[in-house]
Amino acid sequence: MKRSKIHLTFIFIVVMSMSSFSQGGGIWNFNWDVGIPMGSTSDFIGKPSFRGFAVEGRGYVTDKLLIGGRGAWNTFFENKEWVTETLPDNPTATIHGYQRNYMNIIPLMITGHYEFGYGAVLPYVGIGIGTYYIESRKYLGIYYVEDDAWHFGVYPEIGAVFPFGSSNTAFNINAKYNYAAKTKDTDAQSWISVGVGLSYIF
Repeated sequence: MKRSKIHLTFIFIVVMSMSSFSQGGGIWNFNWDVGIPMGSTSDFIGKPSFRGFAVEGRGYVTDKLLIGGRGAWNTFFENKEWVTETLPDNPTATIHGYQRNYMNIIPLMITGHYEFGYGAVLPYVGIGIGTYYIESRKYLGIYYVEDDAWHFGVYPEIGAVFPFGSSNTAFNINAKYNYAAKTKDTDAQSWISVGVGLSYIF
């Protein structure tokens, strides 16, 4: 119940921030995200993930400054092959099995962006601040260990929007360094995400 309330509250904040600043126009981005694990995330899952999707809305505050919100979903997965491990609660016992690691991540962020120039290309820099819900599972044979937590998080971003002529649609590309801070019971996580997709300019 507590988790649902946090989720709904943050969605409400994001929607309100987007609607408050979208009166002067803005941009919707619909992206496919590729994730590249870093740090402790790469220790758990070392392979890049091609399973990610993001939706983002930005409204113009000035001619170049935009405020908005972003929601996304990313899944990381890796087979670790056959391993033998000692049980954490019984150092004299071991278990042998096929290991598979999973990580599901849902970022819910408030964003700010600054565009450079106009015309055929709109390069920009940005930042996102908010929360990452991260669920990880480590399977060993038929057994698994699961952790899940809400992490405070932030990401810097660079990217560009390429409008299609005089239409309201565009192509966009971006890169982010995602950092989810350590919680009481879970480690910090980090990864680079590269997004490509379509934009609607209104």
